[in-house]
Amino acid sequence: MARNAENLYVVKAPKTLYEMTSAEVGAALENTKTVLIPVGATEDHGAHLPLGTDMFEAREICRRAGAALDAVGCPVVIGPTIPFGVSTFHMGFPGTITLTSNTLILVLKEVMMSLYQHGFRNMCLIHGHDGNLPQMMVAAQDVVNETPDATVVVMNWMVELAKAYAAGLGKSRKGESHGGEGETARIIATHPELVDIAKARTFYLQPHELRKIQSPEHMKSGGGLFYPTRSYKALTPVGSIGDPSLATEETGEQGYDVIVNWLVGIIKRDFFDEAT
Repeated sequence: MARNAENLYVVKAPKTLYEMTSAEVGAALENTKTVLIPVGATEDHGAHLPLGTDMFEAREICRRAGAALDAVGCPVVIGPTIPFGVSTFHMGFPGTITLTSNTLILVLKEVMMSLYQHGFRNMCLIHGHDGNLPQMMVAAQDVVNETPDATVVVMNWMVELAKAYAAGLGKSRKGESHGGEGETARIIATHPELVDIAKARTFYLQPHELRKIQSPEHMKSGGGLFYPTRSYKALTPVGSIGDPSLATEETGEQGYDVIVNWLVGIIKRDFFDEAT
């Protein structure tokens, strides 16, 4: 059969659990007990980005972190990307798929318990969608409660990335957020074929609106306040916040560097340096 279909995007090495054979996982377990689990979502990100943006980001973050850890003698396995999350507040946009909080908690627990049964003991939950953070924390605590020796860490890289943007990363000096300059830049850096920047629309929230979505006060950015979101469509009819046209591949690569450097430092310290 002829194969002449155009590639939509390319999946780069290293392999994740999805691309590995069972034998390869068994061999990896002889060298490591640490697994990175990308937790994504399927939801609207404006007319210019794919619904799988959060899934692609989560996988890419773990892929890059896994390669960087291997380069410093800290081997890990990149686990299965969870493609769905809690996206109830994006359901006003067609194509969005949401799980309830209880379902996501159960999915994460059962994935981790399966990995635990095979021999993994150190599990890093790494999000691509910050709306999953509360459920990730509950699942992490439950797995620790229910096993004698599992260690689970929930890693919210948004705090470090927010610091980088506050220090001048990127072009925008306004309120970029969901599907804006930063997120668009990271997808341009990894999946440019899936970005249609000509369809991007600029839309900024008022300061009092943005404060409850993404600000230094919000827990996901390192603050002490959490505001549940009712409807993104009520906030942004275009599905994104900011000016995606400002995004560049360079900014996307810089954003990934910030995220990965932080993750690698924590994982190396917690699961390799302190274990020797």
